[in-house]
Parts: sequence; structure tokens; C-alpha cells
Amino acid sequence: MKANLQLATLPQLLDRFKAAVINTNGHTIDPLILLTYHSTAIDGARLTLTQTKTLLQSGSLLADQPQTDQLMIIDYHQTLGQILTMAIQHEPLNRFACQQLAANLMRQTGWPLDSLLSTIDTRKGELRLDNALAGRGRLGDAHKLPLALAELLKDINTRINQRKTPRQLYDLSFQAHFILLSLHPFGAGNGRLARLLMSYIQQYHGLPLSFVYTDQGPLYFAALAASWRQKTSEPIVSFLHSQLTRYLEEVIAR
Repeated sequence: MKANLQLATLPQLLDRFKAAVINTNGHTIDPLILLTYHSTAIDGARLTLTQTKTLLQSGSLLADQPQTDQLMIIDYHQTLGQILTMAIQHEPLNRFACQQLAANLMRQTGWPLDSLLSTIDTRKGELRLDNALAGRGRLGDAHKLPLALAELLKDINTRINQRKTPRQLYDLSFQAHFILLSLHPFGAGNGRLARLLMSYIQQYHGLPLSFVYTDQGPLYFAALAASWRQKTSEPIVSFLHSQLTRYLEEVIAR
């Protein structure tokens, strides 16, 4: 079966995935918990998948695990629910909504961030006001952020309603993720927000939600670095497609 899966097109994989999900009769982990685990683990949360599941299903902090990591997971899971609801209701994105989502991500783990020019509070979803560094050289000019963010969201709102194939929709979600990360509009949580943006676009059309496997974190950051270096989204889009394919094939195989 593995060889057949490797030869399958994306539409074929999606059809097999849907059939596989129906046939599991609920004997599979909640995909939102799975997505929450991997996305927060990529950003440093140290809980296992089992611990993440216990935390989210019990609603109580685990006594033997770092509190900050658990609060990050809780905030991410709640914000994921919010953006998926927006997608299901076909609620368009705008700057206010984006800033509110960013604030919700950092609600319990954010902090005031001082710079030479000002102080912003990452718990309030405030846009950065200076040209900080983020491990890959100088970011875009802060004074251009409001317009650049508005243009990105307007482009998503336009393209998401155009008739597209599943591959084109996934491409749109992966490219939007890359552009938001390139803008790096907030003081913290940009990676998580960029991955939530992927989920929004995918959920908007009822597609399976993709994620980055935590064991692929180094390759994820390498693909991002390659895209920035080559000034094209192709490396990161190709990598994210590989993560999607892995997830679909794993569910089908089970």
C-alpha cells in the first residue's frame, strides 16, 4: 500500500483520507489536539502528545510540567478554535481580527517588550514599532507594517473565494504563512499565528488541516531560511506539502 500511496495524486490522497477518517469510528486522536501539540512543540513547548491531550481534555494544569508551556498550549488551542470558527462562518480577515488573534496567543505568556523606540505589549497584539532582528537579518521597515499586513489579508480574502483546486488552496495557505512570517508583525508568536493562518485558509474550504511535525522542526526552519535566501516561497511551500502528504498517508495507513 505504501508504494501506491506514494504514486497517488493529492486529490486521490484526500479521497482516501476522508474514507479512512469515516472508517476509524472515532478511534483516532482529535486533529485539533494533534495540531496544537505539534505547533506549540515547534515553538518550544516540552509536553508530550499524551500530556497535551490530558491537559486540554482535563482543563487542569499538570503538576509536574512547566506552567508556561502549558499556558502556551491552552492559549494556542483556544485561538485555533476561534480562527476555525471564523473560517467556518466565512468571516473575512482584517487587521483588527489579526491583532486580536495575536493577543489571544500571548494572553497568558506575553510580556512588555522594550526597544530603543518604544515599548509594546505582546499580550495586546500590538504591531512592532522598530526594525528588530529575528535570526535572519533585518526585518522589513516597521512603518510599512500596517499597509503590508492589510494587503496580505486583502489578498487572502480575495483569492480564498476564487474557484481553486485543493493543491492551489494549500499553496495559498502555505504562501500566506510564509508572507506573514516574513513580515514578522508582532513582538512574539509570529510562527504560531502564521500556522493558524494556514489553518484558516484550509478550514475555509473544509480541507484537512496540515501542520509541521515537531520532529521536522530543523527542516522547517531550514526551508524557511532557504526561501528567505532565495527570495521565493518555493522551498517552504514544497516542505509544507511534504508534511501534508505525510499526515494524509499516516491516517490512511492506520
